Amino acid sequence: HSIYKQVLWAGFDKLELHPSSFKHVLLVGYSNGFQVLDVEDAANVCELVSKRDGPVTFLQMQPTPVSSEGSEGFRASHPMLLVVAGDETNGHGAVQGGRLSALIRHTNSEPQAGNCISTPTVVRFYSLRSHTYVHVLRFRSAVYLVRCSPRIVAVALAAQVSSSWHIDLRFVL
Repeated sequence: HSIYKQVLWAGFDKLELHPSSFKHVLLVGYSNGFQVLDVEDAANVCELVSKRDGPVTFLQMQPTPVSSEGSEGFRASHPMLLVVAGDETNGHGAVQGGRLSALIRHTNSEPQAGNCISTPTVVRFYSLRSHTYVHVLRFRSAVYLVRCSPRIVAVALAAQVSSSWHIDLRFVL
């Protein structure tokens, strides 16, 4: 019997251990949490992280940031995983069937009773070093996806303009 419910998102990524050392991982977002699995050796897949604390609709490993002259930010917390989830504290609407695509394609549909999750409006920075969230970004519209480089975190937001939807891109330095 699985401890997780519905899979909302899954994808492969690279976990940066050192500047020239990587490990291939499988990131899985569920309706009640997420997992990071080490898939470097197909004969020996193992779990690196398992967290059950609410629906997760997107995951992305953040590369180690480029060193700067000023503040080092969260560099000491790396490796870092960006977790897109609903914000249970802000009362935003629900996504039908636990899928972000439902929000974008079926804007006039009513969510089915008992089968809803919060609209994904937060990006949480999860440290694989300390196994805690070290930072949270909150947005007013749904987070569609996140892309990272060593210098920038780009967040694509779904924003409604009259009766159609478009993607608004935000950059976090």
